[in-house]
This record gives sequence, structure tokens and C-alpha cells, in this order.
Amino acid sequence: MSEGKIDQLIKQKRDFLRQALKDYSAGGNDMLDDIETTLQEARAELAHNLELASCLREEGEEAHQKECLQMYTAWYTKWFGEE
Repeated sequence: MSEGKIDQLIKQKRDFLRQALKDYSAGGNDMLDDIETTLQEARAELAHNLELASCLREEGEEAHQKECLQMYTAWYTKWFGEE
């Protein structure tokens, strides 16, 4: 899933909310703000984890890939569940 598609979807929903009732719009925008904040946190955490894993490249590509996979699996489970 690319950042562009998620950002585009959020923009479309904000455009829709601008045309909605004021109370509905305020609640929807708050929810979208929460989603954007959470998405930024998830992106930052993944980038940080991959940066940490890059330190293992000196030990060998296999160790690096194994650590990346473990970190990504833990990150994915945290943000999206175990399914």
C-alpha cells in the first residue's frame, strides 16, 4: 500500500466532510487526524527499526535479512494484528 493512496483517501474524506453537517464534519475530521497521527507513528517506528537492523549488515546479509523480517513481523503484528 503506497503512502500516496492513503493520503489521497484521507484527502477525499476531508473533502466529503467539508460538505457535511458541522457536527458530523468535526467528528470525522478528528477521526482522520487520529488516523494521520497513528500512520505517522507507524511509519517512523518502521523506519527506525530498519535503521537499527541495518547495523547488522556488517555481520552478513543473512543476519540482516533475518533481523529485518523479525522486526517487520513484530511491527506488523503491533499495528495490524496477527491475521
